[in-house]
Amino acid sequence: MQGIEFLSQDYPGVVVGLDENKRIVFIGGEEAAVISGQLTAGQYLDPAASILLVKGLGRFADRIVDADPLPAGSFESVTESGRILWKGLFHDDSGIIVLKGRVHGRSIEADQSSYGQEHILATLLANLPGMAYRCKNDVNWTMEFISEGCFELTGYKPEAMLRNRDISYADIILPQYQAHVWECVQEAVQDREPFEMIYKIRTASGEEKWVWEKGVDVKNEYDEGFLEGFITDVTPLMLAEQALHQSEERYRLMAEKTGQMVYDLNLETDEIVWSGAVLEITGVEEREFQSVNLKGWEERIHPDDRKEVMDELEACIRAGTPFVSVYRFRRKNGSYLYVEDEGSFLLDANGTPVRMVGVLRDYSHKMKVQELMIQTEKMTTVASLSAGMAHEINNPLGVITQSAQNIERRLSPDLPGNIETAKKVGVSLDSVRSYLKERKILTMVEEIKEAGTRAAKVIVNMLNFSRKSGDKKDFCSIPEIVERAIASADADLCNEEGCDFRKINFVQDFQKELPHVLCYSSELEQVLFNLMRNSAQSIIDEGCSGISPEIVVRGYCNNAYLTIEVEDNGPGMDKFTSKKAFEPFFSSRTDGGSGLGLSVAYFIITRNHGGTIRIDSEPGKGTKFTIQLPRGPVSDIFSQGLV
Repeated sequence: MQGIEFLSQDYPGVVVGLDENKRIVFIGGEEAAVISGQLTAGQYLDPAASILLVKGLGRFADRIVDADPLPAGSFESVTESGRILWKGLFHDDSGIIVLKGRVHGRSIEADQSSYGQEHILATLLANLPGMAYRCKNDVNWTMEFISEGCFELTGYKPEAMLRNRDISYADIILPQYQAHVWECVQEAVQDREPFEMIYKIRTASGEEKWVWEKGVDVKNEYDEGFLEGFITDVTPLMLAEQALHQSEERYRLMAEKTGQMVYDLNLETDEIVWSGAVLEITGVEEREFQSVNLKGWEERIHPDDRKEVMDELEACIRAGTPFVSVYRFRRKNGSYLYVEDEGSFLLDANGTPVRMVGVLRDYSHKMKVQELMIQTEKMTTVASLSAGMAHEINNPLGVITQSAQNIERRLSPDLPGNIETAKKVGVSLDSVRSYLKERKILTMVEEIKEAGTRAAKVIVNMLNFSRKSGDKKDFCSIPEIVERAIASADADLCNEEGCDFRKINFVQDFQKELPHVLCYSSELEQVLFNLMRNSAQSIIDEGCSGISPEIVVRGYCNNAYLTIEVEDNGPGMDKFTSKKAFEPFFSSRTDGGSGLGLSVAYFIITRNHGGTIRIDSEPGKGTKFTIQLPRGPVSDIFSQGLV
């Protein structure tokens, strides 16, 4: 015992020796002064003592004296000079129990303050909506400390997860997120920055939860690395965010599929968020187009429309009324697209517009429908006028043509009556003819006849507007009709002086086993004749854009339509000419064409066959006419004359 007491004097802390009756037999150690006046040799450690230092130490001594073998454990007590952590037990052969402690400098007042802070901290940890932790930076995230919130969050009690007793925290992270969590933490530790992440765990009941974790790498007094942080359940927020995202995505897809570009304009910053059919309308990827603000949008409006649109927008902002405008919008390739812009304003508490939410729609198809309606109205008007005009003009035209023919007959030397009448009045018929020829009167009569013939053709075309075909619809072969139309164009154009029609190469490209289509054969032949004649004349008059002049006629079909294309490599048309081509009496030729060929073709296809015909052309790139004739039920309706 004396040896133990002697050795204890060099111990850097405090040493207390007890006998089997819990009486102090010696006190030693370099820091024994901290308990001076509180513990003395021969003193009995009463478990009920009220002295701060020995309060609880007596009960701790009871457990040591009565235990066999000696238990492992520790106890912390406080003196006026500092805090002592008692740990380490020694039992010699004489029955002496040695308690060894180390002093940690902190006053009673500081300790009591610390106790208050620790109490507050413990209360906060117990009431946090989640769990605070301290763990090792290892693959299991071995928990050294975990707050009571662990049970509510994970379904496991804290002690079950401490030092991986029953389960490790890594075990409850869903497999698909484990690598992500590890990489996020290690990257943050390496950069000496806090980490923050969201991932999924599986609770003790099998429920999956989204959790948000934030933590930091710390070092203890032995320079060991630990992670300290907080984890909480964010499942309701994630589900709400997912629902919102799905709703936004559904709306975006709906807008995209319906050809609408959605926007959200911040009127304070002029920034715009774009979504929906951005690529279809602008030609720019949605992500790239996000950089376009109010100024960028304004710059993309056609210069002729810009002032009117911006004035209208400013007026709507001032009044807080919905904004609706149709204008031309410049796409990425430099072309302009008609769009319909419709937006509404969101107001602040003062009723001032702060945001504008709206959509841009492709308005081109509506413009085409409007043009088609205007075209149809023009055709209908011309049809009603043509019927009356044709009948009114036809009668005097017949007199003119017949009179011209009679003049020629009265001057013909082949009729004996003409010679006799000339002798009767005392003149020679040859002299009369010589005079008329010298004065070019016979030429004038011939011109009257030619003009009458041309006028008669115009009247026939005009009558085509005001009456349905007298033919009967039947199922016809398109290649056969094309052959007849080419032959008719050949016979017609080759009679014109200086015509090189036969230098044009005709290419026929038809779908194999192209089915017959229900149509008026003679009318469809007339349409194709007019289109080929129009193409041939443009090539003959102005040349072709290829190596050799060529007209290609194609035919193919699906379940709804049979399509016929007539495409040439001629000079093409500008937009103005393409737009006006089907209008009655419009002609781009300088020799005074009637301007009814394409309009008659248009009316035959749209009115008599229920089909469509359109022009695709650019200057220097040729022209393509596309005809679509309905098949199936639509064709039957037209064949029965119901429309």
